Amino acid sequence: MFGIHKILDYYGKIVVGIGVIVGGVFGAIAIMIFLNVVLRYLGIPTISWVNEVAEYSLYVSAFLAAPWVLRLGLHIRIDILAKSLPRKLAFQVERLVDAIGLLICLTVAYYSAIAAFAAYQSGSQIYKNLIIPEWPVLAVIPVSFVMLSIEFILRLGMSQADFDSQEDSLGGF
Repeated sequence: MFGIHKILDYYGKIVVGIGVIVGGVFGAIAIMIFLNVVLRYLGIPTISWVNEVAEYSLYVSAFLAAPWVLRLGLHIRIDILAKSLPRKLAFQVERLVDAIGLLICLTVAYYSAIAAFAAYQSGSQIYKNLIIPEWPVLAVIPVSFVMLSIEFILRLGMSQADFDSQEDSLGGF
């Protein structure tokens, strides 16, 4: 039988796995663009869909890597206030910010899921070099924001001791 710790362990592995896949996607994008440049230099027709695939890959990667970045605590944050507050108060401010982040993520997840479902129902397509259905492109958003919501919930469950040890280990500039 699965306990909550086992489920969270699997979820953590999924988040890290997505981070590794995103790294691979960035490598593949670099190789594809390099090959297109070489083809152009040699006077050989380029692969017309490379830029479009790179564009969609960057879009999907940014959304899917966001929970991994939040988990690592490497997201963009302005912590001047938190650094100047006493540790207990900084912990409370951090919890407040995490609760606001959770509410925002749940709201975006809800409305983006509605948009993705509407695109699926209408059968709308994106017409560029490639013709693809619009709903998978939109579906990445609610998936990402549900995962971000889970990360904020996990952060809200963090104890003061966990918070203190995390802050010490992150360092910075």
